[in-house]
Amino acid sequence: MAEIEKIREDFKDQVELVLVYIKEAHSGDEWQMDSNVESKVVFDQPKTFEARMDLARTFLDRMEVETEALVDDIRNTALACYAAWPERIYVIDREGRIVYKGGMGPFYFAPEELRELLETMRQE
Repeated sequence: MAEIEKIREDFKDQVELVLVYIKEAHSGDEWQMDSNVESKVVFDQPKTFEARMDLARTFLDRMEVETEALVDDIRNTALACYAAWPERIYVIDREGRIVYKGGMGPFYFAPEELRELLETMRQE
């Protein structure tokens, strides 16, 4: 998240960066990672939108995220439409067209590709 926050700051006059909080990738009641247990960030999958909102606030606070955040509905509409699980970067232009679709995280989540694209767009 630190690199995304840096990109938001570096390009704040050029783009509106928004984070969309979706379902938990490694919830305590589904599939858990040892690193989450060690870091004490184990949360069950929210069953209501309000619970997801609370969890999103916890995430944003703990990660010190300043980027504007939206929260996916409990039916996971954004996740389904954008194949965003567990994380993915999209760039949508002013006309609503997807101009960049990053790889699925965590292995293909590449903020540096976003930075390169934005730098290229800045020069055009």
